[in-house]
Amino acid sequence: MTTPRLIAAVLAALTLLVFSNGLPWVFVAVCLAALAGIGELWLRALSGEVMPPVTRIGLAAASGLVSLPFVAITLHALGILIRARSIAIGLAVLVGVLGAVVLLRERRSGSPADPRLPRMIGAVAIPGLLTLVVGFLALSAYGRLPHPPQPGYTSLALAGWAADINQPVAIGARGVHVPLRVSSAGRPGATEPLRVRVGPRLVSGRPMAVAADATRSVEVFVPAPPDHCLHRIEISLGATSTVFYGRGPVARVSTGRVSTGPGQTGC
Repeated sequence: MTTPRLIAAVLAALTLLVFSNGLPWVFVAVCLAALAGIGELWLRALSGEVMPPVTRIGLAAASGLVSLPFVAITLHALGILIRARSIAIGLAVLVGVLGAVVLLRERRSGSPADPRLPRMIGAVAIPGLLTLVVGFLALSAYGRLPHPPQPGYTSLALAGWAADINQPVAIGARGVHVPLRVSSAGRPGATEPLRVRVGPRLVSGRPMAVAADATRSVEVFVPAPPDHCLHRIEISLGATSTVFYGRGPVARVSTGRVSTGPGQTGC
């Protein structure tokens, strides 16, 4: 294949890539063909020598693949968003530069293009295309096979201001209302016990209806822990729970020492 025809074929493939939105399989096949042509242009621009077909196929494939990160890095350095369309346009510019170098080289040396190029491209493109077709058919067949249903779940998570808890919470004497997010998917609606524990002590419990395949927001009241020591606060909904840690109000200071209250000891 002559260099002008090779340049025209690669530019036509890149033009198709620019306007192939929504056609992923066309994009992959045309992209592979374009990269093979760009790799051949790299070889003609850098060496221009006739070499064994196997060696030329390997070097052309490597050169074509290297062109992708080369163009992406260039786009990033220029501050251009890296998208499929910008990559295709960048490759087209690269083809123009390589093509100009190859044409000048051939004009000076008078060396013809390697006539075995079409056979080499066919040797690479045909197996690659067959692999893509077989893989697509296999994935489609697998998608139509019966699959076991995904296990359902009910999740309970801290929400609102409580979602940002990353250290023990100081809880005042009046306690605190903690916002929660309850989600359910793949399970029928049910009623689960919603419980609040401060340390080992159960401080509240009530039934709560959990709708199927829905998300809702709720609040629970957490009373102040009995002292300023660190306490584990667990909120559970059935078998699901979430945990954070909190401290009660600061104890009164008496005669220079912290009073922990009757019958209590320090932390």
